[in-house]
Amino acid sequence: MRLSRFGILGALAVAAVGCTSADGSDPVTPAIPALAFVRYINAVPDTLNTTVRFIDEVAFSPTTFVNVPFRGLAQGNYQGVKVGARKLRVFTADFVSFSTAGNTALLVDTTITFEEGKYYTMLHVGFARAGSLPKQGLVVYTDAHPTPTSGVAVRALHAGTGIGNVDVYVTAAANSPITGAPAVPSLAYKIASNYLTLPAAAFAAQITAAGSTTPVASALAPPGLPAVTASGVTPAADPTAGSTQAGSVLTAIAFPASVAGSRAVTFAAPGVVYFPDKQPPRTTP
Repeated sequence: MRLSRFGILGALAVAAVGCTSADGSDPVTPAIPALAFVRYINAVPDTLNTTVRFIDEVAFSPTTFVNVPFRGLAQGNYQGVKVGARKLRVFTADFVSFSTAGNTALLVDTTITFEEGKYYTMLHVGFARAGSLPKQGLVVYTDAHPTPTSGVAVRALHAGTGIGNVDVYVTAAANSPITGAPAVPSLAYKIASNYLTLPAAAFAAQITAAGSTTPVASALAPPGLPAVTASGVTPAADPTAGSTQAGSVLTAIAFPASVAGSRAVTFAAPGVVYFPDKQPPRTTP
């Protein structure tokens, strides 16, 4: 399965670092264990950026889930992770040295079991401030990506802490009048919808309170880019996922507004952000 260009190269690069033989001859390539693929998205609206650390072992563990802002995706999108029960912690990112974790607030201390060949989204939702409910924590989704043959696939995910059930409408533009039935009705907090198949063309997701046609948040999907061939270079550079690129798979996440006075990146109102699940197939130049 081919993913966004931010894909799995980070973990495999770690795997490719070998050791030398006793006599200093050719490097010995270590065996690559069974891998799953995982990404981390920060939807906590009332605290600092966050950092994820796998603490049971370093090899074949994501190392780029560092300093992730509110509404942000950890660098690398899906990263390879050794399968099995894996121990990890999520911290607030160190305000001075964002690469450091362990001397800051511990938000999550958990074990997640990953299965070979599967893809996972770790969504960090809820409130971090003491006394605020619902309390922050990880929700883990097993991502079964479809393979659209002509259009694009998109799903909605409700990460809007403090927002009730929502309806999701698919319209031509972010400010198009809302009519008809919602594409996804009454989506509950922390629930991901099934994937919808749409034509490869511009579209927007508009979020309303369930039963209403007044938008709470809306955003036009990114169009994506076709494969590009530089002069004399083959194969073509990978295309990027988007509404106009057939074969793209996207997730549209509804986020809450930032909490006033917090150190979360400031967003005055709820919003919709699209994340690439799977990039379109490369065509032969």
